[in-house]
Amino acid sequence: MLELQLIGNLGKDPEGRYTQEGVFVCTFPVAVSTRKDETVWVEVSAWRELGERCHQYLAKGRQVFVRGVPAVEAYTRKNGEAGAALKVTAQTVQFLGSSGKTESETGNGELPF
Repeated sequence: MLELQLIGNLGKDPEGRYTQEGVFVCTFPVAVSTRKDETVWVEVSAWRELGERCHQYLAKGRQVFVRGVPAVEAYTRKNGEAGAALKVTAQTVQFLGSSGKTESETGNGELPF
């Protein structure tokens, strides 16, 4: 299984929802800087308890370390051109930087899947 590790900042507040089967999923975009000073956007999905904690504690601008399984999704842009999106299903999300919450409120900051 291929695994991806990334560090970046949330581009907007996480969005949470329940699937038709009643499973909670939280999604959020993470901006990752490359060595060429470019920004790559990665759409992260966190499921179940991990997703609930991400939804509760993360916010736009917060820095995170994400370890998970990558996938590339092809799509067609509005102008008809082909595009692709990098998506990651998180196995671990570690909260980095400051959020104003104490570590006792968030545990040790690392949330296993």
